[in-house]
Amino acid sequence: MTGAAAKIILSALVAGVLSIDRNAFGQFQLSRPMVSGLVMGVILGCPVEGAIVGLIYELLFLGSLPVGSFIPYHPLFPSLISVLLIGMYEGPRPPTELIGLAVLFGAPTAFLDRAVNIQWRRSNEKSFHRAMVYLRLGRTDLVQFQHVLSGLRAGLYHGGSFLLTGVVLVPVFNTLLKSSDFLPERLAIVAMLPFFIGLARLASDRTARKGWKGFALGLTAGAFVGIWRVLT
Repeated sequence: MTGAAAKIILSALVAGVLSIDRNAFGQFQLSRPMVSGLVMGVILGCPVEGAIVGLIYELLFLGSLPVGSFIPYHPLFPSLISVLLIGMYEGPRPPTELIGLAVLFGAPTAFLDRAVNIQWRRSNEKSFHRAMVYLRLGRTDLVQFQHVLSGLRAGLYHGGSFLLTGVVLVPVFNTLLKSSDFLPERLAIVAMLPFFIGLARLASDRTARKGWKGFALGLTAGAFVGIWRVLT
């Protein structure tokens, strides 16, 4: 097993454990990106970048809250993917110059994470029904076992999906940076800062039209600022 493969597998294990804190047990807020991003950064040798990425995702997903039966988009998965891309980068560029592009790559994985989370919740319905049957029979030991199984299943679902995503995105990310001269450092960083502002505005109120206006304004401003910095 190569060092790169070992790092991806270790990162997937960490993601699985943190997903248990988010969904199944504890909820000690270790799964919040400000904590998990730093933890992943320490593991991969980029703690400063991990902390910055975690802060960015906290701002982006600040308004994503569970309301009623709605399952929100959670920043854990995309933040860890972004830190993984930075930590696994093999090239001459400093890690801080990859933050913008890594977040751009990682943010869409929130949709995958939500889909996995929904499947995990559906699989737990059977465990819940079994636990109710065992409770009526007085088998509290089997009830506890179902609870433990539910937590382990959360780690397996999210850790497995993280592993597959990392295996795909890490080589794509490295190849793109090695072969593309049109993504210089200034464009990757400067162009993304207003983009983050637009996304944060959108995340704060996704149902209002003005949220979409903020997103479009941030994206447009980011593109123009980045191109201007590159040309000048």
